[in-house]
Amino acid sequence: MIIYTAPFDPITDDELQQLKNYHKETGKQIALAVVGDGILNYDKRKELCMRACNPYHYLHVVDIKQDDTCIALQSETESEVRKGYFYLSAKGIHKILLENGYYFEEVTKAQCNPKRAAHSVRVAHTAFKLAKIHHLDEQLAYQMGLLHDVTKKMCDEEGYQLLSHFRPEVLKLDPAIWHSYTAVIWLKQNLCCYNKKILQAIQHHTLGDGNSAYDHILYIADKIEPGRQYDVTMHTKIAERNLKQGAEYVLADAKKYILEKEGKHV
Repeated sequence: MIIYTAPFDPITDDELQQLKNYHKETGKQIALAVVGDGILNYDKRKELCMRACNPYHYLHVVDIKQDDTCIALQSETESEVRKGYFYLSAKGIHKILLENGYYFEEVTKAQCNPKRAAHSVRVAHTAFKLAKIHHLDEQLAYQMGLLHDVTKKMCDEEGYQLLSHFRPEVLKLDPAIWHSYTAVIWLKQNLCCYNKKILQAIQHHTLGDGNSAYDHILYIADKIEPGRQYDVTMHTKIAERNLKQGAEYVLADAKKYILEKEGKHV
């Protein structure tokens, strides 16, 4: 049996289609094996391959032996998936990637400039800590922290086009706020993310107008992460005691800052 190899980091729809085509052309059983280093470890990549191949009785995931004949599978879509285009991954693994937050750090690095990516990581860690204190889902909080600024570097023209089609009512807001809304659209279209808690928290993270505990966590974390150049001792103390009160305090402080710096009431 010929074995087709690739890093499968992760297995993509393009790769799966190639394997299916090989079977269609030859009528033979097809084997595939995970090789090389990857962002995910070998066992996780193998498990994803097994999930993707499960519907096809002629596809088998195997471990390579010394005398096996192998052919390298050619595909450039694995790297695109790791940039956040999860729709290119094999259909059967979308849910697993999202539930486990696989490649989210890579998505943040690919879609944000280095400074913004570092900020997002700090926000994620801060959100994780707040969620743990309040007995909420730490991983969910961490994930929304990583993804909250995913469209921050999108230019105003691109943002305008996206919002004109999906959320035209948002265009009346300051363009500096648009990324809260374009991120939600981008995450649905590319990451195949429809987690309401994540999307809602991201949508409300600039104006601080969310109502859920996760909305409060992301809003607070974005403002008090360790890279901020101001004293957040009181903000942190209140947030650790009560999320709603913490969000209200952070919002009031933000409004005060804008009034003093720009003379604007918001």
